[in-house]
Amino acid sequence: MPSKVATFLAHALAMENEAADRYDELADTMDVHNNPEVADLFRQMSAFSRRHAASVAERTVPHELPELKSWQYRWNTFEPPEVGAVDGTHYRMTPYHALTFALDNERRGRDFYAARAKDGETAEIRRLAAEMAAEEEEHVLELERWITSVPRPDADWAEDPDEAIVAD
Repeated sequence: MPSKVATFLAHALAMENEAADRYDELADTMDVHNNPEVADLFRQMSAFSRRHAASVAERTVPHELPELKSWQYRWNTFEPPEVGAVDGTHYRMTPYHALTFALDNERRGRDFYAARAKDGETAEIRRLAAEMAAEEEEHVLELERWITSVPRPDADWAEDPDEAIVAD
C-alpha cells in the first residue's frame, strides 16, 4: 500500500501534467481558430506546467507512487485544481483572457496546496504542500504582474463579424 506522502505526490504530479495537457489542447484549438497569439501563450503555460511537474517529480524520487485511476483522485474541484474548464475559454479570447484563465488555475492550485499544508495527514505532507503552495504563490504573483502588461479587451471582443452561415 502506498504511503500517504506518495499518494499526495501522485496528486501533485497528476495536477501539473494534466494542466500542461489542457494548455496544449487549448493551444491547438487556438491554432485551428487562427488565434496564434493566444496559442503561443497557452504553449508557454504548458511549458511552465511541465517544468513544475519536473520539480514535483524530483520530490517523488524516494517514493513509489501509486498508479491511481481517474476516480481515485481526491480533488477539491471537479478536475485537478490547475486544469481550467474548457468552458472558460473562447476561440476569440485575447491574451488578457488567456492570462486570466492561467491566473485562476494557479490560484486554485495554490489553494489546494495551502489546504494540504494546513490539514495534511502527515508532517511531511504539510511540509511539501507548504513548499508547493509557496511556489504556486510565486506563479500567481508573476501572472498578476504579467497581466498588467497586456491590454484589456474591448467589450465587444467576442463578436465575430464573419459569423457562420447555416443552411436550413
